Amino acid sequence: MANDRPRTRRPRKPTPSAESGQRPASHQKSATTGYLRRVYVILGSIVALAVLAAIFFSEIPVVDRFAPNVATESMGILLVLAFVHRVLERQERAYRLRGSIGALRKASRALERMARAWSDLVKGCLARVPEPLPSDAPELLAPHYAEELAHSDPLAVRDDSGGITWMSWAAQEVAAAAEFLNQIIISYSASLDPAYVEAIDELVDDPFILEFAALAKAPPDVRQWRIRLNAMRAARESHFTHITAAIALHNQLARDAAAVRTRRMAPRTGTIGMELPLDHDLRVDTDLARSWWTAQPAIGALRARVDRDSP
Repeated sequence: MANDRPRTRRPRKPTPSAESGQRPASHQKSATTGYLRRVYVILGSIVALAVLAAIFFSEIPVVDRFAPNVATESMGILLVLAFVHRVLERQERAYRLRGSIGALRKASRALERMARAWSDLVKGCLARVPEPLPSDAPELLAPHYAEELAHSDPLAVRDDSGGITWMSWAAQEVAAAAEFLNQIIISYSASLDPAYVEAIDELVDDPFILEFAALAKAPPDVRQWRIRLNAMRAARESHFTHITAAIALHNQLARDAAAVRTRRMAPRTGTIGMELPLDHDLRVDTDLARSWWTAQPAIGALRARVDRDSP
């Protein structure tokens, strides 16, 4: 089973020693920001004092001669410094986004794999066809639909799977996706947005994945299965919330990264006259097409018999 494999631990970033005089990049950036803030305050104070001096002490020749020039020069320096700082920040963000394109492309597959696995289970556990049909996976993983997981049949077997149950299959899919996200954090964390790293790290270390995998490995009878899943309700809702938040942040970063990539590096299609969006291969596709609703598992196919036979 995928979750039985030992997970590669993310290495701790070495802390630069005080003797070497080096500091982490985050500390250097915060120090630069603090320094610029002090420069802005000093220049702003000079401008304000020069303006006040020019207004209230204009009868003094020295003040009348130099105060307006000092205010004008200080204001010019302040505006130029703010403009240059903004341009450098935008260049740095564009550089980081270009460096994260490969990670976003790989992570999109893992997030989509995880969302699709849970969506298949929820669809198979629904008592009836929902009206209207949810348009995407995050909508289907909302609490009022995801509650139906508690009515699932732990012994329902996938067709042509060699006896693997749907619950075991989903646990393997989710665990494999989490392991892939873990590898992305290890390899690309330096070029990814810190908020995004934190979002997918929440999925990697989510306790619901491990609890569900352990439960699916040796499933109890239907009633005990429902009791155990109901006991994990808070963990399940938190897990699905983390998936939804990670997908939303991923697609936002995919749009930002697509804005800085060139047409030569954009995805292509063999259809003549058809042009794909620049973020086509980066975003997580969570749309639930009509064909998906008719594919296996069918609606209600994974619902426990005690539920189907009850009046």
